[in-house]
Amino acid sequence: MSEKIFEQVMEKLERGIETIGDLKLTLTIGYTSRIMKNERLDPLKPEFIELKKEIVKNLDKLVEQAIKTLKNHFCEVILAKTREEALAYILQEVEGEELVVKSKTNTGKEIGLVKKLETEGIEVIETDIGDRIIQISKEKPSLPIGPAVHLDPAYIAEIFSKHYKVPVKPDPAEIVKVGREKLREQILAANVGITGANVVIAEEGSIGLIENEGNISLITRLPPKHIAIAGIDKVVPTWKDAITILRVMEAAFDLRGAYCSFIKGPSGTSDIRGLEVLGMHGAQEVHVVLVDDYRTPAREKGFEELLFCINCGRCFVACPVIQHAGIEIFLSEVSTGPIGLVKAALIKGINEAVAIGLFLCTGCNRCKELCPANIDIPGMIEKLREEAIQKGIILPEHQKMLESIQKFDNPFGKEIKKGL
Repeated sequence: MSEKIFEQVMEKLERGIETIGDLKLTLTIGYTSRIMKNERLDPLKPEFIELKKEIVKNLDKLVEQAIKTLKNHFCEVILAKTREEALAYILQEVEGEELVVKSKTNTGKEIGLVKKLETEGIEVIETDIGDRIIQISKEKPSLPIGPAVHLDPAYIAEIFSKHYKVPVKPDPAEIVKVGREKLREQILAANVGITGANVVIAEEGSIGLIENEGNISLITRLPPKHIAIAGIDKVVPTWKDAITILRVMEAAFDLRGAYCSFIKGPSGTSDIRGLEVLGMHGAQEVHVVLVDDYRTPAREKGFEELLFCINCGRCFVACPVIQHAGIEIFLSEVSTGPIGLVKAALIKGINEAVAIGLFLCTGCNRCKELCPANIDIPGMIEKLREEAIQKGIILPEHQKMLESIQKFDNPFGKEIKKGL
């Protein structure tokens, strides 16, 4: 078993090194420098960290409160204990549809939403331009918040030209223009819009979303049905707490000109004799799918800091392993980056974490230093390595070094004469 996993790791490593290219490396390092120069985040971190600690401590009560208040605002709500429950509910709500439009949702990725919908014959259109580029090109994504930044504009123009059957110039503004026009047509044609949720406010029964492209605003309002998917860790107590977290996210993502939306149920009007009618210019139905899945087990196993994560991607750009070995390292179907190793282990098992590079982490601590919540990612990876070894999953090269240390008191596989 260990040898088979080791082969997978080496294949990833070799592919990554072969395909990284100067452009990808330059972009990754450039983005790291930009994030490291961001001075807006540090003053916000202490309050944010304390807030996340309180939220995780009181999470069960907050989730219960959120479900009650959301329902009071005519939202349909489900608390899915597993990804299977979440997928079953969503499939029920999109039954009969041929097309759905969606924005970035890490919880959707975690539960395998797109793959499941496509298996059922439903076309899923990513509306974030970067995700749409990755969807059309079938390339591996890079940054969680900018999955296509490593791709050359000439290449993107070429794949857009082929896909949309129109000439597209290798110019960022031209690529965005074509993407905008084509996506708008599909958004207008869809009956269902699927989003994530950056925060869910327990006290008010609202979901909060932050964006810079404006696509989320469109797909939460134009299609008649809006489905929001969020992990239970996105629940916060009050409006003030929601603003604290959204400010941190805006600074961590380094967004400029971002939109913040708060949705408190479906649209409606009471202008006809004061009688309330649901569904006016915005969505007629709002469904909120709260997903537990790995989150309660994470708290029980001592990985509660994992629930502090806001999916900002800073651990990804900080990681020297990714910078020098390519974007496939630590990449799985459910997550990416150093913290993705931990999520993969909890969602898909320890074998998956080992296969995507659990033993490649150098423990340099850069991910923890750049993380808005100072999540001890290296510490969690160390615990997972211990778990893997206890289960007999040890890479062959490491086994050889261990045997050498036991036999020769050194890792070099031979006896070394002592002395000058």
